Amino acid sequence: MHYSGSVSYPPSKSGGSVSYSGTTYEEVEVVIDVDTTPFDSSVANCNNTVNGLTASVGAMNAAQCLAISQNADKVSKTIIDGFFHTVRTDLSTQRAELEQTISARLLLLQQQAKSLSQKRDDMEEHYTRTSARYHKTFEELNKELAARIHALDENVFRLVKSVEEQSDRMLHTDLVQTAVTLNKENGIAQSQLNVATMKNHALHAMHQMENFLTSKARSELTMKEATIDGTGDDGYLMPICFMESVDESHQINRLCVVPEQYASLHQQLSDKVESAFESTETRMEELEKMQLRSYMQEEIAHHLSADDTHTHRVRVLINNMFNELTETL
Repeated sequence: MHYSGSVSYPPSKSGGSVSYSGTTYEEVEVVIDVDTTPFDSSVANCNNTVNGLTASVGAMNAAQCLAISQNADKVSKTIIDGFFHTVRTDLSTQRAELEQTISARLLLLQQQAKSLSQKRDDMEEHYTRTSARYHKTFEELNKELAARIHALDENVFRLVKSVEEQSDRMLHTDLVQTAVTLNKENGIAQSQLNVATMKNHALHAMHQMENFLTSKARSELTMKEATIDGTGDDGYLMPICFMESVDESHQINRLCVVPEQYASLHQQLSDKVESAFESTETRMEELEKMQLRSYMQEEIAHHLSADDTHTHRVRVLINNMFNELTETL
């Protein structure tokens, strides 16, 4: 509590009044008795009301969920029944259409089967009549041909008949051993002929193998002579034909023939090759001359194989000209 005041002193030499103020504290114990019975009863009533409301809300929620579930079952059942009804109706419609189509096709197939059966019966009848007619014709031809063959080979038939009779007599007489010996000798001769035939076939096969191996060796030799072993960095060789000739006025004519696939890529390739040959003097080695002579002799023997005087003179003239040419190379 806050307090203040003043005190008057009696008159004196220093008389007057004195003011004072301050705050004091005092512990006060207050006891309040409150009657909570009405409040407790109202709280109990509120609690009962809230519990009833909770129960009613729960019951309403359960009823609503049950109603939603029942409605959902009804809706789903209605949708499913409607779907299956639609599918059933569609399938029934398609089945009816297919049954009508199958009935029409079956009727058409039955009619075609009857037509085919009638045609088959007609064809069998025609075939029977035709085969009977041709069978009779062929039998007559066979009889006629047999008669003609028998007439043409009558001597042969007589010889065969006499040989059979002779063999039959030999089998029923004391000449059985002679017939057996004759058959044995014939069997030996036949086996020797078979062996000779097999040897001939084997010899022919060996000759073919020899020819194959010879041709293979020649091909390998030709490929070996025509190819050059390299390391992979070598360039490709290009075939070029370069010819020089001298006319009547002693003028040197040069001709360089280059393959078209290379000449089309390099327009001035022929001029470069001619200038290179003009500035380079090359002579063939003896091995190359020998290979060239061997090739020339094979070509002459292949194209001039006759033995008459004219062919011999042509061969001699070609060889002389070729020898003169190789001497200058």
